[in-house]
Amino acid sequence: METQTDRRRTVPLLIALVAIVLIWLMPDIETGALDSGPRPDEAYRALVVDPAPGPDPDAPDGAENDVVIEFREGPREGQQTRATMALFIGSLATHELEAGDEVVVTIAEDFSGDEFIAINEPDRLPVLGLLVLLFALTMILVGGWQGLRALVALGLTVVLVIKLFVPLILEGVPPVPLAVGLATLVTITSVLLTEGWTRVGGVAIVGTVGGLVITAVLASLTVGALTFGQATVGQIAFFELPSGQLLDGGAVLLAAIILGTVGVLDDVTVTQSATVEELAHRSGHGAGTLWRRGLRVGRSHIAATTNTLFMAYVGASLPAIIFIIAVAEPPLLTLNRELLALEIVRTLVGSIGIVLAMPLTTVIAAWVFARRSTAEAEIGG
Repeated sequence: METQTDRRRTVPLLIALVAIVLIWLMPDIETGALDSGPRPDEAYRALVVDPAPGPDPDAPDGAENDVVIEFREGPREGQQTRATMALFIGSLATHELEAGDEVVVTIAEDFSGDEFIAINEPDRLPVLGLLVLLFALTMILVGGWQGLRALVALGLTVVLVIKLFVPLILEGVPPVPLAVGLATLVTITSVLLTEGWTRVGGVAIVGTVGGLVITAVLASLTVGALTFGQATVGQIAFFELPSGQLLDGGAVLLAAIILGTVGVLDDVTVTQSATVEELAHRSGHGAGTLWRRGLRVGRSHIAATTNTLFMAYVGASLPAIIFIIAVAEPPLLTLNRELLALEIVRTLVGSIGIVLAMPLTTVIAAWVFARRSTAEAEIGG
């Protein structure tokens, strides 16, 4: 027989699954910024038919670096043509290609307006697909229904980012409030899927939103004071919005900091809320005692999560950090480098938001669960 707790968790799961399907099937938002960005006109998966066909007699320069490929998708599916090897595509080189290799080709116009087809990179989607499948199976086998609900929450986050968040930014919607809104929606969805319609989940949502607001305000102040340039946002700084203005790279950076913090915030706030609830249930203490005891647990938790946040950012930017540190210059000037300074800002701003969200969540939880314990005691008496 289905319990009330099961229903509280099943209903959000079904709603999230329906939302994933509907959002994924919705028409793509037209993004005018993409028309002005430095990106290839088309990109398709293809199959290498002949890795060394020899010079092309119809080409003026002989096209000795050509490879014969067959399109596997798109309007030219099944057609064979010559494609030029890109100048730099990682470990892939002409002599390493074999017939049957799967690659990605791009179709663009050269300076004379003629069509230019190039092999851009190996097709990594099959291996990535296997990795995603392994991840999903691991989550379900180890986490059970809890793991399945976490996968659904992750799936909803992915489709929201791909189908709504990024296209709306390219349409000129301010990235910072958009990021706060997305992070709040992701938080509500994740908590409801894992905790259900409970007081623990409600307190965690309020604490997370508070931490997000703190992070957004502090990130805005810090990034504005440090004046980061194009190195932090790359080529998207040249994307032109439908209004005619360039994409605000600084705002995109702020949005990235906010979104990068939300996952750890969820973990801290849910843990604090559940801890205080358990303390209230076992001891029946008042709000003040619950606050102090919950804070002791939270202090240990934030020490670990702050280090986790730092290592996550370092891991994502390790090649660039190695290159910068290898340059012979004074240590303080090395820290002043834009890429390193950005990682410092991400870590410290995110950590401050997490640290302050912990006592905020604890005080809300202490007030909520102390009142509930008092009410239950009065009913029992």
